[in-house]
Amino acid sequence: MNYLAEIKAFEGWLETNYLPIPSQLLWYKLMHIFNKCGWREWVTVDNLKLMAAMQMSREATLIKVRDDLIKAGLIEYRKGKKGSPNQYKMIPFTTLCTFNNVVQSEVQTVVE
Repeated sequence: MNYLAEIKAFEGWLETNYLPIPSQLLWYKLMHIFNKCGWREWVTVDNLKLMAAMQMSREATLIKVRDDLIKAGLIEYRKGKKGSPNQYKMIPFTTLCTFNNVVQSEVQTVVE
C-alpha cells in the first residue's frame, strides 16, 4: 500500500463524503499502525491502545467511531476472542476506486 497515495485519496474522498472528525482521526491512527507493521493485511490492536492514541476515555465512543469507518467501507473488523485483541484491515482506496469504476461502467452500459 502506498501511504501518501492513500492519504491523498482519503482527503479526496472526504471532499464528497461525510465522516465525523473522530472517525477521520481513527482512520489516520490505523494507517499509522499499518505503516509501522509493514502493511500486513490484518493488524491486531486492542481498544485501550486505540483509545489512548485518540485520547478517548470511553470505549463506547471508540466503538461508535469504528462503526462509522466500517459503514463507510474504509475498514474491516474482526472482534477478538477473550484475551485476544481485535483485528483490523484497511481497505485501500485503490480497491474502492476500482470497484466504483467497474460499478459505474456497468450502470452506464445499462442506462445506455
